Amino acid sequence: MAAARPAEAKRGQSLELGLGVSSLYDDNLLQYSDEQLRLFQSGLKPDRFSISSSDDLLMGPYGSLTWLNKMGGRRSRGLRLKWTGEFHKKNGTADSRSYSATWNEAFSRDRRLTLYGYWLPGFYLRQLSDEDAILAYPGLSRYRRADFNLGIGSVAWRQGIGAKIRGNIGYQYEHRSYNPHFVERTSRTHQAELGLEIVRLPRHGKAECYGGYRSSDAKAADSDSTGDDADVSYHGVIAGLGWRMDLACIGTSKIGISLRLDLATRAYDSKFPTDKYHYKRDDTLSAADASVRWALPPHWAVRGIYRFEHNSARLGSLAPPSSEAGTYTESQLGLAVDWSGALWRQSKAPSSEEE
Repeated sequence: MAAARPAEAKRGQSLELGLGVSSLYDDNLLQYSDEQLRLFQSGLKPDRFSISSSDDLLMGPYGSLTWLNKMGGRRSRGLRLKWTGEFHKKNGTADSRSYSATWNEAFSRDRRLTLYGYWLPGFYLRQLSDEDAILAYPGLSRYRRADFNLGIGSVAWRQGIGAKIRGNIGYQYEHRSYNPHFVERTSRTHQAELGLEIVRLPRHGKAECYGGYRSSDAKAADSDSTGDDADVSYHGVIAGLGWRMDLACIGTSKIGISLRLDLATRAYDSKFPTDKYHYKRDDTLSAADASVRWALPPHWAVRGIYRFEHNSARLGSLAPPSSEAGTYTESQLGLAVDWSGALWRQSKAPSSEEE
């Protein structure tokens, strides 16, 4: 007697809507150093700041539309379009909106191709000194608003390696285009990454690790020839660990936890001794993320979120002795509520040839 074939997964197309909102408290919104925070709180240099508070409450609504076509077996393709907003209770000058698109092609033997595009227009960095500013009379401030448009494109390939291990390889390109006061900071960044995932762990767990290299090439010059422009070019390594698992099941709902640690280094490439805040500078960034997710099928999920980030900047000997520019800590704590549901479904039965 022939062995019974396993049932084939349901095939067809679907269109799903996702909606959500997060509320986060950020204790260092613009990632200022302790020295900069003391200066802000003193009120002695108001021209260097355009915010009313260094901490803030952030509201983050989002909406997504996902089309998925399951073609039988493990073959599928999908497209996800997403909009995300970030709105501040006290500091509207830092509000932002972003847009992204993700294309997935899944194949047999746990293989998947992912293409990703991201657009973030007019992101506010902070007030920076414009050394080329022409002042009508002495005493006027040189500090101007620094913001940029960020575009990201990436491609990634996932490959199954045995029953429980997946390998990942990816490339990412970023372009930051600054406003006219700071065109010298406009940059192109390349990133290559390798990773491993261990899946099917107890309690639906998954562990992952990755490592990679980043190189950013900034314009480092504007329309003048005075040689006083900042060069924010850098190179460095990135690495990280992640883990998630289910903690408990309550009826049809599930409570799960995820943890992530990330590390990145930056060695700045500035060759100008006059660029005192980047010449011979080295940074080390470490970040930790933790979240608890309560899934409430079929539509709802609630997430508790915490993130801690610390950047340590070691400036060259030509920087002011008391300067700690670039060194900061930032914490975020909040709650998010997500809803998702199908707008349309089209099921297909297996053809007689496939059966």
